[in-house]
Amino acid sequence: MVLEGDVSAAYTNGRFVVFDPNKNDESTTAVGMSAATPAASMSTSATAAPVASTGMAAATPVSEDSSEPLAHPSDAIYQSLHVVAEAEIAEDGTFTLTAPVASPQPVYFYVLYATSESGGHMAPVKGQHFILEPGNLTLTMDARSRFVIDGGYYNDAVFNVWRQSPEYIEANAEYVQLIKSVEGESEEERRKRVDASSEKMNHILELETEGRSYTATTHSDPLVRKLTLQTSWLIGPWYGDAVRGLAEDMPDDQWAQEALVREEAADVRRAQQAQFSEGNQIQDFDAYALDGTTYNFSDVREESKLVLLEFWASWCGPCIAEIPHMKQAYERFKPQGFEIVSFTIDEDREDWELASHEQNIPWLDLGMGPDAPAAVEYGVTGVPKNFLVDAQTGVIIATDLRQHKLDEKLEEVLL
Repeated sequence: MVLEGDVSAAYTNGRFVVFDPNKNDESTTAVGMSAATPAASMSTSATAAPVASTGMAAATPVSEDSSEPLAHPSDAIYQSLHVVAEAEIAEDGTFTLTAPVASPQPVYFYVLYATSESGGHMAPVKGQHFILEPGNLTLTMDARSRFVIDGGYYNDAVFNVWRQSPEYIEANAEYVQLIKSVEGESEEERRKRVDASSEKMNHILELETEGRSYTATTHSDPLVRKLTLQTSWLIGPWYGDAVRGLAEDMPDDQWAQEALVREEAADVRRAQQAQFSEGNQIQDFDAYALDGTTYNFSDVREESKLVLLEFWASWCGPCIAEIPHMKQAYERFKPQGFEIVSFTIDEDREDWELASHEQNIPWLDLGMGPDAPAAVEYGVTGVPKNFLVDAQTGVIIATDLRQHKLDEKLEEVLL
């Protein structure tokens, strides 16, 4: 494969690194969402954050103390990857990358070692995947780090069939306009714009789901269906049907048979999640923080009136986009008894730690992994997911509160 890339809208330096997430160092895997583990994906039933950009994270300032150069934040990530191919990004934002291809397979990429115009380190965007396949391909990226790869049969069949549709392109353009602040707008106008952007993002996710589900359940090429399932992060009822059909058509394929086992387990977790709806009792759990301290959810409840339990991940764009508003709500309502407990489903500590420090999370920050007791007990199969809990009774009073919806509920209960 020869991949000609143009990422100038987002990057003018750095290294474009393609890697196989299934062969990374298991002790320090840097990918938050493996192509082989779609159960950690975001469900389309969850409300997307209004600013669900998967664009670049804020740059981390470079130390001014040049006497002891700091290791680049990308080093730990790079060293944990099973790199398939890599190329330096030129000053004009272009690169050329070549890679051997034994057979088409899903891979991910990071842009590592990139710096902003001010010299700050730019955190890599998570969850960027495409199909490694033979041929001459081109990649173009926009300012929000969204990209399209042209020239490959499998990339066209798996991604471009919906990503390049006029309706999808139009919806994304409308969303970009809606998330932009409007000078002089009132609070009421802002909230209406935020609601409209949230609805538009949900529409975008629905279009992606429709495209993926149609391909995964109807395409005549079993490999196309398999690759679609391997790269799907939006999980719905269609996914189980597609996995079962693929397992039947590919009885000797290891991934298909293992996916069938995982989907049966996911069915159990989804049934568990249904128990944690509004009006039901929460489940206490033990978890540890980055410093190794162990906490129980009940300990936090004792000193609060309302607690927001937020499940998130470093690779989840909507999760990261929601944090600035959560900070505002936390500062405003903490004196009235509001507390937040976040729980990451990141599988790698490096990812969790890097994202937590970049976002400067001020509340209790726990983890980790989709198989940790908290995530399992709550049946979390996708993020973002949150539960607002009456701390004294342990009753869930609302779920999936985002932006001003969270503010309105806190105002209703605490003010």
